[in-house]
Amino acid sequence: MSNPIANPDQLSAEQDVLAMWEMPQTKAARAHVAQLWRVGHGVDVPQDVEHRFDEAMDAWLSNYLFKAAAMDATRPRFVRNFMPGYNWHGHAVPDARMGGDNPDNCYRLAGIGHGGRYRITGQILEVCPAHISFTLVENWGTSVTAQMVELPGIVLDDDGRFTITIDDQPASGRPNHMTTTPRVKFLFVRDSMMDWQRETPIALTIERLDRVAATPPSLEARLDEALRRAREDVPLYYWFFRLSAGNAVNNMPQPMRTASVGGLVTQASSIGRLHLEDDQAAIIRFPRAGAAYNSLQLAMWWYRSIDAHQLQTGLSAAQAQPDVDGFITTVVSAQDPGIANWVQTGGFRDLLPMIRWQGLPSEPVDGGAAHQMHIVSLCDLEARLPRDVVRMSIAEREKQISARRVAWDRRISL
Repeated sequence: MSNPIANPDQLSAEQDVLAMWEMPQTKAARAHVAQLWRVGHGVDVPQDVEHRFDEAMDAWLSNYLFKAAAMDATRPRFVRNFMPGYNWHGHAVPDARMGGDNPDNCYRLAGIGHGGRYRITGQILEVCPAHISFTLVENWGTSVTAQMVELPGIVLDDDGRFTITIDDQPASGRPNHMTTTPRVKFLFVRDSMMDWQRETPIALTIERLDRVAATPPSLEARLDEALRRAREDVPLYYWFFRLSAGNAVNNMPQPMRTASVGGLVTQASSIGRLHLEDDQAAIIRFPRAGAAYNSLQLAMWWYRSIDAHQLQTGLSAAQAQPDVDGFITTVVSAQDPGIANWVQTGGFRDLLPMIRWQGLPSEPVDGGAAHQMHIVSLCDLEARLPRDVVRMSIAEREKQISARRVAWDRRISL
């Protein structure tokens, strides 16, 4: 496989991020951000997550440094973000997970300016991701959507190539066109991959078509903007965190359309809160509902994914074994229950689960997006599971987790 992320723009952006981390103003902003989060969380922090606070704060700031690396609308480039830390090309890339990141996604951003004219060229490589969205966003927190186009839905040629145009004019019959607003900041791309072993992020390039007289912002200017945004977005993401943590313990309301709260416009999500002791499990059952993309993922209290590149702390519909009726039955627990669709807690008792359905059809399938959840003791688990649930031995589990890690490593190969 050729990795479309291993390109000069990405590698250069990573060097910019590493350089920004060495600047004293970055360290000062990181300390301030941590103080802001401490005040927000107050005394409600579970003991089992305390040891992950510092790395969460580092990742929060790294996420904004990657956005700084992507923000230049005069000479735009796509920059991957929201990844766990990794090593490639002779340098260590810092962890940038935050905001309820989805480990099934390859997230990329490119700076967009109102009044500019842009052309994005893309091509499907090998197996196309289950769902791809291109969103013009008006804030650094990526929660304010100006416009979105998605695949399926984008016009492709016979070779899987496509062009998206962006400017400040209506489409007027132009296919694959997006119109900016005066507040636009980024083009935010999500490649949602359900099959990590086969699906590959699409190849993307971006160019600005009109001449720009302005001098591109310096590294220091981009850093200054990122540090300001990293501070001011704490209340926004504390609010997103409360969408989960504000639920009653061991409760998960039925799905809502996330467009109403700042998420992906065509997504429905069930967002909940769990507290599981070592001898407890959550049985969570849901249909694919005809969605192009569907998954269950766990986040920790700091609202970031739980090492999904190492542990099975989530399952996409392609990774899960369906029941005979097509529904997916998962078991969330600390101990391996011996079924294929085990979702590991990663050593955490307090968890923030989310089920996502993206690219839902206009007419409901299998009753539409919905779920069932039951909290049971492990000794009662067997009696509460469907009879046809797929079992898994210890040896099969080791093979499953090993294959997962190998599949993840496709994202960080050169």
